[in-house]
Amino acid sequence: MRKFIVSVSSAAVIAAGAAAAMQTGASASTAVHLPPYDTASQAPSQATQARPPDISFVTSMISYHAIDVAPAGLSPGDGYVLAGRVTRNGAADGLSTARCTYTVTSGPVLRICTVDYALNNGLIVTSGYINGSGQGAPVTLVVDGGTGAFKNARGYGELEPTSTGSDVALYLTG
Repeated sequence: MRKFIVSVSSAAVIAAGAAAAMQTGASASTAVHLPPYDTASQAPSQATQARPPDISFVTSMISYHAIDVAPAGLSPGDGYVLAGRVTRNGAADGLSTARCTYTVTSGPVLRICTVDYALNNGLIVTSGYINGSGQGAPVTLVVDGGTGAFKNARGYGELEPTSTGSDVALYLTG
């Protein structure tokens, strides 16, 4: 049995583009907007569809490392780790890390990621997935928790890869 462990920080926002770069050598941007959900019906709530994110920021990649486990070439277990700088409201606000692992590499490609944001006022821990092999495949995030100003945070988010990193929007419930 093969065991693969990877860790990544805020650069995970960049990870979606970096993973695509690993496959194709380039990175592009794709926009995706996930509506907040009404937990009673599990359907988008009209009252919350226009809700702005509770926190949004930009990441700029500072490092990227591809991981290729046997067999050579893209296969389940391969992945990448990356790191980035976080900018919020035009000012430096910490670092990000990401680690993504390919679980399905034929047909629709699936990557599972952990993305952490070490911001000046606390840590936000997220997990998510990238469904697709496109260079700018968006990352759907689940906010798993945090520290400091984000203690007990829960929610969801979206990470949109850019040519230099990512744009991140988080919708918090805790």
